Amino acid sequence: MLENSIYVAGITENTIVDGEGFRTSLYVSGCDIRCPDCHNKNYWDIQSGQEMSIDEVYNKITPYFTDITFIGGEPMLQATALSMLAEKIKSCTNKNIWIYSGHTYEEIICNEMYMNLLKFCDVLVDGPFDINYFQNNLRFKGSSNQRIIDLKKSFEANNIILWQDSFDLF
Repeated sequence: MLENSIYVAGITENTIVDGEGFRTSLYVSGCDIRCPDCHNKNYWDIQSGQEMSIDEVYNKITPYFTDITFIGGEPMLQATALSMLAEKIKSCTNKNIWIYSGHTYEEIICNEMYMNLLKFCDVLVDGPFDINYFQNNLRFKGSSNQRIIDLKKSFEANNIILWQDSFDLF
């Protein structure tokens, strides 16, 4: 795998399930966690995705009015290239970036490469999907053991601050 390319399993435009508001979801291939009841098992093999340059991916996911979500597979396996993509998104647009990872926040912040990606993201949905904690009514996550973390506030506080759903405010 080249450092300046991303293995893309799929791109979903105008979705409302992978984060707040309308989003374009970038599904990357490759996963090292392999949750037993994963609904994207066909993305586990990194070769299941199409190799694309960062510029190609950028041009496919940014022309829409929507914000962006990195999901997989496991985005941390492609953290270096996704960091470059996220940095370009942030420097050229005002788009909000969510990222889903089966790794926990605590694991991610101990890995310099993963952490470099997080600093360009706004919200992290962390932790492995666990069917034992599945609930039908969860917003933006598959199981209740997962957390939705406001990264900017967490970095400022040097502590985990959970994201506040705008529906919770009413």
